[in-house]
Amino acid sequence: MLVCRSCVHLSAVLLLTCCWSEPTSSSQAIRESEEDLEPVDYSGYQVIRVHPGTRQESLSLIRYYSETTDAGVTLWTEPGKLDHSLDFLVSKKARRAFQLLLSRRRLSFEVLINDLQRLVDEQREESYKCRRREEERIARNRPRFSQSRPGDRAESIERDFYNSKIANQYANYTEISNWLKLVARAYPDTSKIFEIGRSYYGQPLTGIRITNSRNRRKPAVFIDAGIHAREWIAHATANYIINALITGRHDDLVIRGLLEEFEWYIMPSINPDGYDYSHTTDRLWRKTRSRVQSHRRTCFGVDANRNFDFHWQSECEFNPRCRGRLACGDVFSGSRPLSEPETIALTNFILANRNRIKMYLSLHSYSQLFLLPWGYTTEHSSDYDDLKNMSEKAATALTRLYDTNYSIGTPGEILYQATGGSFDWAKGVAGIKYSITMELRDTGSYGFLLPAQQIEPTGKETWAAVKEMVKELKKDTCWMTRTNC
Repeated sequence: MLVCRSCVHLSAVLLLTCCWSEPTSSSQAIRESEEDLEPVDYSGYQVIRVHPGTRQESLSLIRYYSETTDAGVTLWTEPGKLDHSLDFLVSKKARRAFQLLLSRRRLSFEVLINDLQRLVDEQREESYKCRRREEERIARNRPRFSQSRPGDRAESIERDFYNSKIANQYANYTEISNWLKLVARAYPDTSKIFEIGRSYYGQPLTGIRITNSRNRRKPAVFIDAGIHAREWIAHATANYIINALITGRHDDLVIRGLLEEFEWYIMPSINPDGYDYSHTTDRLWRKTRSRVQSHRRTCFGVDANRNFDFHWQSECEFNPRCRGRLACGDVFSGSRPLSEPETIALTNFILANRNRIKMYLSLHSYSQLFLLPWGYTTEHSSDYDDLKNMSEKAATALTRLYDTNYSIGTPGEILYQATGGSFDWAKGVAGIKYSITMELRDTGSYGFLLPAQQIEPTGKETWAAVKEMVKELKKDTCWMTRTNC
């Protein structure tokens, strides 16, 4: 079993910030005040894909809209296309000016989403209908618990909860947390809840450990999701993987083998405050919910995936107006590395168990990519070929199910560098060789608003990829025998 410690004395920087803080009364008051906020209305907002002809044109456009957070135009997602295309979220007021700019620059574009609020409403309605149907089905077929053994009752309760609240829908953080507790209660021989710390608002940062064997010296696979709040398919896919491991633990020979040989640590939501906010107030919220003062303005949140202490803000060295320094922007990387209790907790847990974790996988969306280190530079890691081979095998297994195609490469290869990311940190500081980010479905038709009906196929194909990755991991004898390193 992995060790969960509050402090790990491995670096001077970590010693300064090694313990997460309990939520202050002010942070609790802010959270309570948010409950009264009206949901953000995206009526008339469009998602526009721009097709710059060259990499330089793409970077120029990014810089142009990085100078302000008030233009009504924001980068909808990180650049993720080998053809340099960029997706922008454009407000109704900014639409005309944005299209005039593109025309002056002679850049072609297309509208991917004509009215964003319509998709938000459709996603919410679809989830509501799915939940009602499943609850009605369960009510009709509910077993008589009084005639069941206690263990059977616990499993039945867990199954009912999964089917009505989790499967094929975007559950909120409370529902996910309650489900994980039910899993641990129903299958105590296989699963156990673990907590690595607390969020800015004081919510427990929990995940679940799943394994069959009592051998506590086994290697581990660590999967996290939801570091960016709006990427709901990532949370749902982590839930799918947990369920696949639990339901296949006895009857599926492949899964039995995976559980015998590895401990699985899965965290479906590493940013619960932001995730809650994306459910209640702003469906497109990306960051954490910490409070930041900047030039007499109050801003909220940090892009946690740019907050890790490895080449943090290195792209800002010669650019005081770089995107990572704009406190109210979507990719603000924090006032310092590890400024967020969420990133502190995650780094502490991984560092405490760095010798056991053999693969780190972070689930994101969208763009259908396997992203490999390094993100901070255009250079490859020394073992890039091994990671690429693993990703190619995984992509092949994934495509086999639904013909979904993924690209493979470093962020710098695909377009430009991104610093302070979790997978760079996991490899560069924690020393986990196989540190990979997956950007899940789709390629832009729905973006972050992927319909709930795509949860199951996304989960199935991602799980096929993960199984193939672990299969390749087992072939790398370096971490087992210290040979062929």
